[in-house]
Amino acid sequence: MKSVNEVRVLQFGLGPIGLEVVKKMKEIHQLNVIGGVDIDPDKVEKDLGELIGSGNMGEEVVSSLNDLPTSAKEEGNKVAIHCTGSNLEKMWPQIKELLDHGFSVVSTCEELSYPWHRYPELSKEIDAYAKEKGLAVLGTGVNPGFIMDTMTLCLTAVTNSVSDIKVQRNVDVSKRRVPLQKKVGVGMTTAEFEVLASKNQIGHVGLEESARLIAYGLEIELDKVTNNIKPTIAVEDLHLALGDFKKGDVSGQHQIVKGHATDGRTITLELIMSAGVTQEDRIILEGEEKLELVIPGGIFGDTATAAMAINMAKLVGKNHIEGLVTMADIPLPRNPFAPAGARTESAATIS
Repeated sequence: MKSVNEVRVLQFGLGPIGLEVVKKMKEIHQLNVIGGVDIDPDKVEKDLGELIGSGNMGEEVVSSLNDLPTSAKEEGNKVAIHCTGSNLEKMWPQIKELLDHGFSVVSTCEELSYPWHRYPELSKEIDAYAKEKGLAVLGTGVNPGFIMDTMTLCLTAVTNSVSDIKVQRNVDVSKRRVPLQKKVGVGMTTAEFEVLASKNQIGHVGLEESARLIAYGLEIELDKVTNNIKPTIAVEDLHLALGDFKKGDVSGQHQIVKGHATDGRTITLELIMSAGVTQEDRIILEGEEKLELVIPGGIFGDTATAAMAINMAKLVGKNHIEGLVTMADIPLPRNPFAPAGARTESAATIS
């Protein structure tokens, strides 16, 4: 028998992050995994459990929402975890279709973490459409979505004043998946990297969104945001999953986004994603007193992104949230361990 508080979750997109989400969901009793959707013909009609190397889960992958079993189409407490791309304009048709099928959407689309500045009209459209359906759309992840924005916002709660914010994240991409190594330019020549940078075709998607999310959460008005990116250079030969590269080749990227507020305050986000860099996450708040939070070794992105998506799906599924919302709009992110049905207090309503 289903619990009234049970969250029914569909995994939409079964790439590396989507499959990591499925692995984690398999062990979570508060979630009922009701299916998976992916257009890859090598995955369609296979059991989700087969794709993650475990026993059958009883849910077959389909290529279209229309092909979901009748049980997955039933009305109820449904959330889709959407993991297919970074560009919101391209993702909106997928998200819209999920809303049409009765799913609230928790997406790892980086531009969705704070879309109101980059896509003001599209954001209004998404917000209105989700509210019309009585459902929610949330962009989240680990970065953007947590380390460089949400966690920073939470840390300001223990301060009396904040004059400047600086967040630094160092990621050793040699420990990460091959697509990310390619994405940050590993193995390119400096000239190749600089050509892409000049065309805005390389760089971490979502860093500017993180700066704007912080500003939105703190009610700071930004009048200028700058985005600078340069390659990091290998100081020794590299032997990575992507391939072998020589000293002097590009080993990754160093990106700085800086938001300048109308009142003189600044928000500086510095991200180094490079093979061999010492991993660390650091938040520095300047004000009446300096506050510094350091996570030695940093937060590992792939597994943390999956965890964030799952835990936000729980949160969205168990609270009445409508419209396009950000991590600054919803209840405090957490991992609720309580068994399904254990909560008796009324849940939050957000619209």
